[in-house]
Amino acid sequence: MTLTPRVLRVLEPSECSEILAEASSVLLEGGLVVYPTDTSYGLACDPQKKRALERLLSLKDRNQRLGVPLLFSDLTQCETYHDFGPLEEIIARIFWPGALTLVVSPRENVPEYICGERSSIAVRVPDHFIPRRLAEEIGGPIVGTSANRSGHPSPFEVSVAIEQLGDEVDIYIDGGPSAASNDSTIIGVEKAEAGNEQQDIRLYREGQLSMERITESLAVDPDALRFWTTRII
Repeated sequence: MTLTPRVLRVLEPSECSEILAEASSVLLEGGLVVYPTDTSYGLACDPQKKRALERLLSLKDRNQRLGVPLLFSDLTQCETYHDFGPLEEIIARIFWPGALTLVVSPRENVPEYICGERSSIAVRVPDHFIPRRLAEEIGGPIVGTSANRSGHPSPFEVSVAIEQLGDEVDIYIDGGPSAASNDSTIIGVEKAEAGNEQQDIRLYREGQLSMERITESLAVDPDALRFWTTRII
């Protein structure tokens, strides 16, 4: 017998306190929650709970060596996982909350199983109140991977996530169709030549936030130009 997934519908931010409380409780108990973002729908667990993360990776059929992206409530919370350099801080100031993911080095206290076999983690502060509030409620980031099976399309409506993940998710939060049509853009900051305080920006994936917009925004920011070589690799 197929079970009907539990779906909680959110209409307005002012009407979601009970939903957020229930979803946060599920995360703290090691459960899985699908939620809306400013890009595709995400699949969350509390990344500090190893068994919950193993369950999430198994459900997605995601290789654990890849690690998982993380969503934070704000930059201050994100700083508990990464020591931001000057250019990274500027990028975060300009584009967060938003559809930009940064590939950064984790602090020593970040569990290795979150990073997988990588020496980096992917972090973001999304421009959507649901994931930010969930991270605030549980006192740390939530996993920010897309709510799909690996190799399948990212869901921009909750029905697509339900079709792929079914009743193996504890709660689905339905925030309506996403206004976006792509996942987040992923970049990282890298050292340029030795002795140069400026750094290069590496593009890993162009998504909802175009590189044209990123370049235009950084090129008119005097602080960014101090630390950026103006190169996109």
